[in-house]
Amino acid sequence: MKQTLTLFLLAFLATTALLAQTVYEDFDANTGLITWQPFGDGTYNGVVTNPDPNFINDSDNAGSYTKSDMAEFSLFIGQTTDPIDLSVNNQFSIDIYAGAATSFIFKIEGGGDALEQQVNIPLANVWYRYTFDMSAAANFTGINSFVLFFDEGVEDSADTYLFDNLVANPAGPCAGTTPDPLVIDDFECQRNVTYGGGFDILEIVANPDPSGINTSATVGSYEDPQDMFSALVLDYDEALDLTTFNQVSAQVWAPVTGNLVFKLEGGTSAPFEVSLPVTQTESWVEYTADFSSQAGENHTRIAIFFNIGVTPDAGDVYFIDNLTLAEGMPQPALEDFEMGANLPWMPLNNNTMLNGTFAVIANPDATAPNESTMVGQYTKGNAAFSTVSAFLPNGIDLSAQPQLNLQVWVPAGGTEVTMQLVSALQGNKEVTREVENGMTWTDLNFNFEEDADIQDFERINLLFNPGTAEPGTIYYFDNLTQGTSTVDPCENVVAVPRILDDYECQRNVNYTVGGDQLNVIPNPDPGPANQSGTVGEFTDGTGTFEALVAVPDAGGSLDLSLNNQFRIKVWAPVAGPMLVKLEGGASAPVEVTVDITETEQWIDYTVDFSGSMDGDFTQVVLFFNAGVSTTEDQIYYIDDLQFTRDSYRGCIGNFENEESIQTFQYFANGTLEAQGKPFEIVMNPTQSGINTSNNVGEFVKAGDALPFAGMFTNLDAPLNFQGNKSIRAMVLMDHIGNFAIKLEGSTTGADPIELAVDNTLVDEWEELTFDFSAVPDDADYRRITVFFDLGIDATGMDVASYFDNLVIGEGSCTTVSTFGPRVAERFAVSPNPVAAVLNVDVPDAVRTLRVVDALGRTRLETRVLTATQRLDVAQLEAGVYYLIGENANGNVVANGRFVRK
Repeated sequence: MKQTLTLFLLAFLATTALLAQTVYEDFDANTGLITWQPFGDGTYNGVVTNPDPNFINDSDNAGSYTKSDMAEFSLFIGQTTDPIDLSVNNQFSIDIYAGAATSFIFKIEGGGDALEQQVNIPLANVWYRYTFDMSAAANFTGINSFVLFFDEGVEDSADTYLFDNLVANPAGPCAGTTPDPLVIDDFECQRNVTYGGGFDILEIVANPDPSGINTSATVGSYEDPQDMFSALVLDYDEALDLTTFNQVSAQVWAPVTGNLVFKLEGGTSAPFEVSLPVTQTESWVEYTADFSSQAGENHTRIAIFFNIGVTPDAGDVYFIDNLTLAEGMPQPALEDFEMGANLPWMPLNNNTMLNGTFAVIANPDATAPNESTMVGQYTKGNAAFSTVSAFLPNGIDLSAQPQLNLQVWVPAGGTEVTMQLVSALQGNKEVTREVENGMTWTDLNFNFEEDADIQDFERINLLFNPGTAEPGTIYYFDNLTQGTSTVDPCENVVAVPRILDDYECQRNVNYTVGGDQLNVIPNPDPGPANQSGTVGEFTDGTGTFEALVAVPDAGGSLDLSLNNQFRIKVWAPVAGPMLVKLEGGASAPVEVTVDITETEQWIDYTVDFSGSMDGDFTQVVLFFNAGVSTTEDQIYYIDDLQFTRDSYRGCIGNFENEESIQTFQYFANGTLEAQGKPFEIVMNPTQSGINTSNNVGEFVKAGDALPFAGMFTNLDAPLNFQGNKSIRAMVLMDHIGNFAIKLEGSTTGADPIELAVDNTLVDEWEELTFDFSAVPDDADYRRITVFFDLGIDATGMDVASYFDNLVIGEGSCTTVSTFGPRVAERFAVSPNPVAAVLNVDVPDAVRTLRVVDALGRTRLETRVLTATQRLDVAQLEAGVYYLIGENANGNVVANGRFVRK
């Protein structure tokens, strides 16, 4: 609207609202002009006391109507004795206090004419004032009925609705304005949305700075509340149609810098948000959130967060205007090859022998979905991880659009394609997608949402059928574009049961008690102590023992045999006790209290439940500020709820189960490292001699690796030598060289220590022993690094070697639970705990029974003679022991555990 029209509107409303209005019903001074009666089995409750007088409706009384749960179209009708005059006063307002968030139809009818409008009710038990432009009925002369229709079309609702202050005013200069479906709110005549959260803060005011892109006379004013996550919520009665018009824009005048977040929520789809940095203050700036990826989703609200995650200063006022929808514009391609290559594509390191060749050619299969003229052709080289690469001259910003899309054409049979983004500081980040069908163009989407905060990506790599050597095989690719996420970043993530909840991809619990007080939100304090993007927000009420109960999705008892250290990151608003309790199951509850002394920062707490490893528990209960009563709610942020081991003892890794170390990372490994070759657990290539296990770790030293090329892994618990400071490892090499182990990452400041031992056998497994007697008792090492041929120059060819069964001291990797894979059979034992004689029910297949201590040492061994074996364990020290049952071939087929008291 023009500024002059809006100024006139404000002046008109100010001078005529009181003089010209007609009050039809206020249930105080003006009542009795309308006769109210329900229709469709509803109930008119008469005049009731206003339950919540506020700035919208401060009157003493209101009318009350209860909808019928027997009729789909239960409604409420008010009639006047004579027809009403609509020639001037034809803008109606009414105050509603609804028993449920739903929709509301206001209708006038009579004399054969009728006119109605529908709005939504975003919040229950809150007074809202709704205004309806009925100027189109100015010439109706027979109108004598008002129809109030709540929750239309819903038969089984029986909520109560209060209504008050039915008033008619002159419609003013906006009379007859046709709503523009693309204008959400211009705070003048196009006011086409109902506000939920923040409605009581939002005001219409004169534009404080009519300049630049916004010279409107009136705008919205929003004073940011004194918390970090208040939002102005635009509420719709039904799902937003984002099929075509999916760009949400707003002009904002911000007092401070920060982050402006537009979030889609409500409905049946998962929430989705776009964060936009605010760098320019005290001037009008237009911000646009791209929601094109949500075109097919179901959302009913748009929440706008001003300076999210920051507690504002008192009086921080934001001005907002011209909220609109617009059609999404296709993003320009990063690469489409139509005018040649936009990016400098070449084989990695320009090594054509290992990494092949690249060329721009005419599209060999110009059919849907890729009918473009030119494409990129990549011919693989000799390397199994042959790579085509391009330098990104301007880097790439993933903060708002973390997904890269690519069209590929692969040979028959389908394959995998890996896309890597290379960061100088944080290494390669990669996503692999599967191509099911070859010989046709396929759209692939690579979601890098988890790495969207990395700012120094400098190169993009593509690997077709990675890990397979296929020299001369040709692949085509085209139309590299960037956009918002359409692929779930948690897609194909395998649940790790010991991780209860990281509020990202490992969400493996169901919250019962307290679940309604827990929300998943952006991390309010990201930093070195917690770099997670999202965390849990728990509102601790004023009671002394407000609980949050987590029940693992897997069901059954918690397995505390190995992972019995409960860890949780907490950002606490106040100091006080945190109580962690295990309960459910057959065992008596166990609880441990931890003192929270550091506030308003992320702290990692560990609770030791090793003394309860034999207990039967099914859930974890958290009490924040346990036993303390407060006068107001407290907000706690939590993250990374998990069970971990207390230390690595006995077997460090045998690559047979999830407890084995699987996260080694190469360094100084030449071309293979540049290509992003991962550490792999492979089938044992020589199942003979001392190692007949199924899986082993593979180390491939690149032909151009540095002499100190190796792999490291960070541990989630320290190494525990328990008095025997040695490590044993099995190795398999096709040449004479060496295998080296380095211990580092001490939390107590101990120096790193590195030992190399020569192998003596070729193409045969052998066990090497490393003497770490020089290690301090309190070294607390948290990193292991391994090397093959340490200090020896690379040969010019990739060389594969293998290792297995990394063991501390006298431990063993042939046992179960702490030391190896679980098996199907479990021994039934009694009594447990035991003092002298243990009775063991033995499965049929078991021929040998062994008792193993926590270090993996065999303490008792016997041949099985009867179905119930009696073991004399009186000579054993008090502690936890493991039962190992082997069949006639020496394979472990059963296991169990008991406590010698």
